[in-house]
Amino acid sequence: MISYRSLKICVLAAFVALSATIAKADEAYTFKVQGVVKGLPGQGLGKDEILIKHQEIPEYRDESGKVVGMMAMTMPFYLTPGLTLDGIAVGDQVELRVEQRLKPEFSEKVVEIKKAE
Repeated sequence: MISYRSLKICVLAAFVALSATIAKADEAYTFKVQGVVKGLPGQGLGKDEILIKHQEIPEYRDESGKVVGMMAMTMPFYLTPGLTLDGIAVGDQVELRVEQRLKPEFSEKVVEIKKAE
């Protein structure tokens, strides 16, 4: 039979493991993206989207938080409200910093964009 003390330790260990999982799921991850601008907001895209032909993204995470990478492709990225695209034009080589959140729902937004050096 399990003692009360052993049961308390098991419950506490389970709580700590669950808390660590929940905390990790609430974290924001950031990754860098390098690519070429193929479309700007209002050019067949939503007002908060930019179309980028990007290189491979090795640190990309899936919805569970597992690093799975992403192959090179052309895709839209959502922009953080208020992010300025001053000086950015179609055809520019750019570097993006993208923030990815797993909770409360999976989301990705460009938080910084600049011309590549």
